[in-house]
Amino acid sequence: MHAKSILQYLWKLPVSAIAFFIGMALSGALLPMLGLQSPEMPAGTDANTIALWFMLGSLILALPLSFLSRNLAVKPPGRWLILFALTWGIGGVGMVLESYFFMETGAVSSVNSALFTILNFVLPSLCLTGAVVWFFPPAESTNQSEMGLDLSGWGWKLAAALSAYPAVYFIFGLLVQPFVIEFYSQGQYELTAPTWGQLIPLQLGRSALFLLICWPVIRFWHGSRRNLWLSLGASFFVLTAFMAVITAYWFPWQLRFFHGLELLADGIIYAGILVILFPGQRLTTQ
Repeated sequence: MHAKSILQYLWKLPVSAIAFFIGMALSGALLPMLGLQSPEMPAGTDANTIALWFMLGSLILALPLSFLSRNLAVKPPGRWLILFALTWGIGGVGMVLESYFFMETGAVSSVNSALFTILNFVLPSLCLTGAVVWFFPPAESTNQSEMGLDLSGWGWKLAAALSAYPAVYFIFGLLVQPFVIEFYSQGQYELTAPTWGQLIPLQLGRSALFLLICWPVIRFWHGSRRNLWLSLGASFFVLTAFMAVITAYWFPWQLRFFHGLELLADGIIYAGILVILFPGQRLTTQ
């Protein structure tokens, strides 16, 4: 990346983050007009500090999304839809479903609160990804749509892909469990420990959602497998860590650090499995 590109990133990423923040402000004003009540904030937090952390989180999120946008060989409306589905589906829907079983905080304290939180991420995700698509278009030579996937042996590949995320999730979750289990077992910071009967179907459902969302990214990727792996893995990490680690400033550092390592491993390994299972026709091995 040359100096001109770096300078462009220095102003385009903050503007994209501001777009996310504007979306949050609009969402916070519109949802109550639809009869949805904003849930209570986590204990010991305040709105201004949370807003600052969300601004930082959206700035970090815009970076891996920009890499994806530059390498998706599809027209702008398609790129916007793909990146929006990725951002809202993983960072909003997927993480609210996860938090519903692990937290008792206001944002997920009830079905109505969880619904508000999910819908509250629609406009911010639309604004952020719209800005990213506008600021980070693909090169002229990659703006094509005649793409394809190698679907030979799709049956076992689909089964492997659906099993991949739960397997990765449980392996790395068990590795960090000794360092964080005390917070859950003692109910600190409004945390709770779900049962295996809740976890297994939850992660299988999230796996199906994630595969559906990641499929178009692989389908329209124009570039090397390595870059797809790193870009998708980084995006997956930031999206899953957005609420649980990056913006949850009230959590102790041990909880954020070990969960951050866990989510980083989840994202990188899971993305690598998908890239191996479903290589696009235009992928190179570099």
